[in-house]
Amino acid sequence: MSGAADELPSGDDPSPNSVLTGTIGYLNADGTLGTLLQGAIFGTLVSVFTGGVNLIQSIVGLITAPIDATGEATIATIEATVIEPLGIVTASAQASAMSIGDQFGVFAFIVGLAILLGGFWIVIQFLQEDETSDTFIVPGFPDIPFIGVDEENDEG
Repeated sequence: MSGAADELPSGDDPSPNSVLTGTIGYLNADGTLGTLLQGAIFGTLVSVFTGGVNLIQSIVGLITAPIDATGEATIATIEATVIEPLGIVTASAQASAMSIGDQFGVFAFIVGLAILLGGFWIVIQFLQEDETSDTFIVPGFPDIPFIGVDEENDEG
């Protein structure tokens, strides 16, 4: 491409004098005014549509950013309140299993099973007390009828 197209400004220097000088040079080098106007109109339309797309992307980003942050916060909360404590329980269980295995040898499985059943028995005894909630072992948690073990005053 040579001729009139070489006279147009490259865009490196967007000063008005540079644009005007390049436009005059384009027209003097046998460039047509119609081609110049088509380029100007097309460039203006592209700028408007690009601005519209950027506006839509900003609005969508404004809506989705809190949702993404809430999702990340939920994941972090679940990891902090459930998964990490389970790691502590797992490590404790492994340490207990190793010590029971070292202490009782081949009878370690039977002793471990007896300890597990004893733990269940303690929880059941707690839930059957009259002054405790029958749904969960958290102080102050309300007693929900028809859920958990049956107590005498549930039907009221």
